[in-house]
Amino acid sequence: MRRFVEAGLETRLTPQTRYTLCALWAMAMLAATPAVSRAADEWQVGTAPSFSSGKYGTDTRTEVLHTPITARRLFDDGDLTLVFPFTCIWGDSGVTVVNGTPVRTERIGSSGSSTGTTTDRSTDAARDGRTGTSAPAGRTTADVAAPPDASAVGTSVSACGMGDIVVRGRYYLLDERAWMPTIAVRAHVKAPTASAERGLGTGRPDEGLALEVSRTLAGGFMAMVDGGYTVIGKPVGEDFENSWWYDVGVGQNLAGGAANLSVFFSEYRAIVPGFANARDILVALSVKGSSGWRIQVSGQRGLSEGAPDHGITFSAGRRF
Repeated sequence: MRRFVEAGLETRLTPQTRYTLCALWAMAMLAATPAVSRAADEWQVGTAPSFSSGKYGTDTRTEVLHTPITARRLFDDGDLTLVFPFTCIWGDSGVTVVNGTPVRTERIGSSGSSTGTTTDRSTDAARDGRTGTSAPAGRTTADVAAPPDASAVGTSVSACGMGDIVVRGRYYLLDERAWMPTIAVRAHVKAPTASAERGLGTGRPDEGLALEVSRTLAGGFMAMVDGGYTVIGKPVGEDFENSWWYDVGVGQNLAGGAANLSVFFSEYRAIVPGFANARDILVALSVKGSSGWRIQVSGQRGLSEGAPDHGITFSAGRRF
């Protein structure tokens, strides 16, 4: 960024462009970081296409295809990840895509704005192989200037484009030993690189912190509890509240640890008072393949109006 300032070009860069440059700079720093991780597990690259569908309290159905490309640098005590997504949305103009998840943002009596936001929602194929399948991060919905039981007035939309870039880091505070669980802290920053006008994002950054706790039980079972708090970027004219989320789950190793089956219940606070929190159930099957390959298939079922009715995700990644 310094050379842009020195050349007198800083004022010509939009906020979205500056955040994009910062994300690319973070990726360059990842590549330049000394190799202090395990020799066989220095990097993991992959993608996790997901498809979701729901009405979100409207009269029409909204469908979203979200395809993030991830590059992760693995270290002895944590990891650092860059997420670069591509998103498509078909459906109601009163629904906005945030971090790959559609959220309700417009109702009768609203000012016509189509903005909303959420906590970071990304499903990792595994937590660096140390704690089993990771719990998904959050999503939430927003109600703007109208009662929750109002019906939608949005028109049909169809848009595809770049989503919001996310930089995410995790640090392991404690490895499981004796009666102690594995404990990790996680932080993320969302750069508003998606188009707010096309319903692909909010146009504002988010940042958040989370805590992950897991413990192996008898018979190969694993218990997992995650929770976090996100500082919500507030678009002009919107009075969004910061969001909390949590999820609880259990996992079972299969085939001698080559596979893992996990089930999670999640809840995420709505960022606009008066709107229902998002709740869902997610089931995931992860498989470790040869040559560092990891594959995961997960299905989601919404339990409240704030969540998609259903969704499916297929992720594949390779470590090297």
